[in-house]
Amino acid sequence: MGSATTLAATALQLSETAHRKGSPEHDSLKLVHSLLSQADRGEVRLVVGNAGSVTLPDLMIDLLSEVCEVLERGDGVVVSELARELTTSEAARLLGVSRPTLTSLLDKGEINSHKVGTHRRVALTDVLIYRRRRISQQRAAYEAMMAEQDDLGIFE
Repeated sequence: MGSATTLAATALQLSETAHRKGSPEHDSLKLVHSLLSQADRGEVRLVVGNAGSVTLPDLMIDLLSEVCEVLERGDGVVVSELARELTTSEAARLLGVSRPTLTSLLDKGEINSHKVGTHRRVALTDVLIYRRRRISQQRAAYEAMMAEQDDLGIFE
């Protein structure tokens, strides 16, 4: 695999080569995925020759494992940087909503924003906090619905 110049280019190059059976990337990917799935938390270490080693945090292990899974299926992975401040289009895309829906959330004050000239900007942390809160609310509503279904004796 040649060296790519950007994060996205590297991810694209890996996506293209990793699904080809018999390629070194494919074989390494399978081995990495197998090792990660068998490892206990806190025991995964990255060793770089004689330069040293470091224990990988659980979130990094989860990310690597998920990337391996996607690439093994033959799907691609795109990796990109997220700025600390997002445009309304970027924030909407991150939340999986339309830009007008995001604008409505900003107008209602559900997500903080500020203006840069005539354009709104949204802090990445505020978008992620809103997303976590929304997921939590959805989970609570689902659990309440399931409890009500149990109380009523409705089983599919």
